[in-house]
Amino acid sequence: MTTELVLLGTAGAPMPVAGRGGIASALVVGDRVFVIDCGRGAPSAFVDAGLDFRRLEAVFITHLHADHVGDLPGMLLYPWGVRTGPHGPLPPIQVHGPAPPGALPNGDASFHRDTTIEPERAAPGTADLVQSILAGYAYHLNVMPLDARMPDAGGLVRAIDIPVRASADGEAQQPVVVVDDGGVRVTAIAVTHGHVMPALAYRFDTADGSVVFSGDTTVNDDLIALAQEADILVHCVADLGYLERHGTTGAELERMAGLHTDVTQVGGVAERARVNELILTHYLPAEPGAIGDAEWAARAAATFAGRTTAGRDGLRRVLPRTAG
Repeated sequence: MTTELVLLGTAGAPMPVAGRGGIASALVVGDRVFVIDCGRGAPSAFVDAGLDFRRLEAVFITHLHADHVGDLPGMLLYPWGVRTGPHGPLPPIQVHGPAPPGALPNGDASFHRDTTIEPERAAPGTADLVQSILAGYAYHLNVMPLDARMPDAGGLVRAIDIPVRASADGEAQQPVVVVDDGGVRVTAIAVTHGHVMPALAYRFDTADGSVVFSGDTTVNDDLIALAQEADILVHCVADLGYLERHGTTGAELERMAGLHTDVTQVGGVAERARVNELILTHYLPAEPGAIGDAEWAARAAATFAGRTTAGRDGLRRVLPRTAG
């Protein structure tokens, strides 16, 4: 059995850019495929990577910002008709992600909302999101079986909320076990991403090694603890100096600093976690021409003794790293 990481898309933020897909990754463990986040173009990138939707077992969502879940409907609905095997319909795709936070956070004079969407369910969780997708596509799901041979739509997907909450008063979190079936162990902790509660990071442990996905976060001690001695840390990165030079200033820049990890800090995260390789993703700025791969990697590597890689769409890495 081998474990392989595939970066499906590496762009940060919702706005589409040319040359870089939305944030999404896949982890292939033997004949099992797991997807982490479903940004813009994720289903097409999945196919471009040579992956098989019949092997897709689960999707893990780090948080419910649109750039991380915008193509979750396609990841579930496009391959619906092929999800059968020699013994009938395949098991439902599991979608794991944040539980409802319970309430919306407050804004302030600079950043606030004028309209609250769905005030009776203004702060949904992952299971709510999946149910809304099924409801929104009810016509398709109800009519397609009348014209084509389709598996039962009721067995298409199962959503599971992960009961993770951010620690209080600096107390260290205990990772929540999401999956542990003997072949794959997935654990999760909450990270810091502005007003998003909770935003999650995931660690995958297999017989071949370990991969940690930061999700969107600032420098976070709980993430560093989760990632200890992992083979690969896939971490978001921003160049706040670039954003400032191009017009993001004042309160807006301060908010950005509370959402993401700057390129000058991310190497220190990897160094403290003692990982073998740091792979950068979720770039801000997202445009490939804004900052070159070599510059991203060199600046991050300045504070990290291990291997630093500027992630790109389609990048593959086989565990253990020496085999990649």
